[in-house]
Amino acid sequence: MSISRAYFLLFLVLTITFLVGFGGIWIYTKFNEFNTESNNLKKDYIEEQKNVLVHKANECIDFINYQNTRAESRLKDRLENFVNQAHAIATHIYNENRGSLSDREIKKRIKEALSPLRVHHDRGYIFINNLSGTGILYPFSKQNENKSLINFKDINGNYIVKNEVELMKYKDSAFTKYENTKQVKNKFNAYTKISYIRKFAPYNWYFGSFAFLDDLQPEIQKETLIRISQINASQDNYFFVYKKDGTCLLHVDSTSIGKNYKDYTSKVRRDNVEQLIKAAELEESGFVNYQNPHSQIDGKVTYIKLVKDWDWIIGAGLLTSEIDENIAIARAELRSNVRKYILQIILLIAVAIIVIYITSKTISVKMKQNFISFNNFFRMASTQSYQVDINELHFSEFQDLGTTINRMIDIRSQKEKELQVAREKAEESDRLKSSFLANMSHEIRTPMNAIIGFSELLQEDDLPFETRQQFFTHIRNSGNSLLNLINDIIDFSKIESGKLKISKTYYSLNQLFDELYHTFQKIKTSKGKDHIDLKFTKGLEESESVIYTDPLRLKQIITNLIENALKFTETGSIHVSYQLNESNLIFAVEDTGIGISPEKQKIIFSRFRQADDSHARRYGGTGLGLSISKKLAELLNGDMWVESTEDVGSSFFVSIPYLIDDKSTTAPVKKAQKNGFNKDLTGKKILIVDDYTVNITLIKQMLQSTGVTLSSADNGRSAVEECGESHFDLVLLDLQMPELNGYDTLKLIKKDNPEIKIVAQTAYALANEKEQIMDSGFDGYIAKPIIKKNLLSIINEMI
Repeated sequence: MSISRAYFLLFLVLTITFLVGFGGIWIYTKFNEFNTESNNLKKDYIEEQKNVLVHKANECIDFINYQNTRAESRLKDRLENFVNQAHAIATHIYNENRGSLSDREIKKRIKEALSPLRVHHDRGYIFINNLSGTGILYPFSKQNENKSLINFKDINGNYIVKNEVELMKYKDSAFTKYENTKQVKNKFNAYTKISYIRKFAPYNWYFGSFAFLDDLQPEIQKETLIRISQINASQDNYFFVYKKDGTCLLHVDSTSIGKNYKDYTSKVRRDNVEQLIKAAELEESGFVNYQNPHSQIDGKVTYIKLVKDWDWIIGAGLLTSEIDENIAIARAELRSNVRKYILQIILLIAVAIIVIYITSKTISVKMKQNFISFNNFFRMASTQSYQVDINELHFSEFQDLGTTINRMIDIRSQKEKELQVAREKAEESDRLKSSFLANMSHEIRTPMNAIIGFSELLQEDDLPFETRQQFFTHIRNSGNSLLNLINDIIDFSKIESGKLKISKTYYSLNQLFDELYHTFQKIKTSKGKDHIDLKFTKGLEESESVIYTDPLRLKQIITNLIENALKFTETGSIHVSYQLNESNLIFAVEDTGIGISPEKQKIIFSRFRQADDSHARRYGGTGLGLSISKKLAELLNGDMWVESTEDVGSSFFVSIPYLIDDKSTTAPVKKAQKNGFNKDLTGKKILIVDDYTVNITLIKQMLQSTGVTLSSADNGRSAVEECGESHFDLVLLDLQMPELNGYDTLKLIKKDNPEIKIVAQTAYALANEKEQIMDSGFDGYIAKPIIKKNLLSIINEMI
């Protein structure tokens, strides 16, 4: 038997069996439930409503008990706040007048300030006694003032003042509580008295106040009535509260509140309330049946609860007529529903059998078609990229399976394409890497060739002086080229790692353009391009050209663009300009050079890329300059772009925000002072610490003409020993040395000779190295390669 046919027969049999069995059991169960529920409905409904009334009444009692429980705590809080307020007033008067008034005058002012204070409906006041038991202040009993009260007793024979004085010997504040054990109300109509006392140290006094617990009863009862009025007993019912003397305290009929039930016009209502009061006197709680005052037929069941301490009767009831009506309605609905359900289940069984037959037959046919489709797929997929036709499948599971299979085929095809693209990218990356390494080798070897070659030629004895000077110039220029290459690589590393910091200040653009003009006039001459017209155009007046930016990085961007323009321009002109466009400054470097094709314009800002990546490039370069410049422009919150036509020329544009200070109209960059340091260092001693002997020799030669006394050490331990044996004005300390590095050497030298100035010298140029050096305790910092002018400048700054 096929799967589709087996499924059809099994599904049909199980469904018919389930529906017939379920329908029969359901009809039988409903008939039994109907008979049982019709007998218990009234009883259950009444008991349910009674339970609701009891539960709600107990909520009221619980709230009353809670309020009574909190009464003492609330009273204590009020007394404590009242006495603490008086204590604060007295302390303020004492502190304000101490030293300026006599103690007698201060005491008088304190008593005058505290006498009017009242609490608890003006029944409570502040009293003062001293620690000997003498009365100081009694606003309501003046006869107690200046009188010994140590033996004063209350109505129960308690020594009030004596107990308070004993407490003040060991405590700064305390509560006292006295019960009226005789159960005879005192003159305040109260049983329990609570006091709070607090010591006043300056005069060996203690302040106090008292109140009776029953003082809070009206307040608590008022809150309780509000709470009871908010409790919903049940539909069409409500809570009511009567006193045992018949006075109404709470009722849905607001006109009844405050009246005695004897004053009601309806005799039925008078009789009902009288019946409730009698029942409450016999029992604390229970149900009472009586006639509905608004109907001669209906009865009412009321649950009452007696609150003995307050002489209250709390109650809520329900009408029996509502119960009978609800029961009749429920019985009618139940009977109607059972009949309806019986007809529905019979009809449902008949319809289900027909529908299930048709459905099962259809499903089995479609399942067979699905299996045929998958069979066809597996036959075809073994030899070619074949996909399942989803439109031939009829069920979502099979469609999902078909979609998954097709996705698998698509993914396989996509992976094949991605592998091909990855392969091409890897080949391109390998080509770029090889091109970059070859280019870097060329860029490094070219100046190194000049440095090594001219250095060898300088060893010849018969060279004329002018020739030697030319060789020196070539060596210096080649060294600067290598240094610029290293700086480019370091800047690119800082940018890539996100550690390049932008340091903004106020700077004159017009001054920048003047400096660049003079600089590149010399560079143009040195490159043999005097025939190129180099023009600078300023776009703002002097007073408007001062902006808030990083002048070093802005100058680096524009310098790089001008160098590129000079490199790629053989004839014609180079025009450098800036202008204000709304809130942005637009810098432009326009040349008449070789230009850039449209497809190459897309890659020139990428790292290690130039318009020509082949080995036959005429112009050299690492491909980092434009990438660094664009990144710097973005760090200045700006942008860089190019417009170029091949064999016509290129125009590079830089946009940065025009940020100015309204309070400042001029802020030119300070020009470095030439020869602003003393070259005569006679009498000064400097220690040079470096593990590379050539560096020591170089520094000694630089400082030979200054008259300074020089010593040297090739490692950190030797430097520590030298500083221990001799006094030095300055130590030039290399950071990277064997045995003991510069940081550890600094700590050892400064430990015994903290006054010695120590300047770090290093060939590293990481993003955070300068901050790390200065934070470590060095007095200064100089980077390699060391320039004589910079060396003399920092030496003069230190010593």
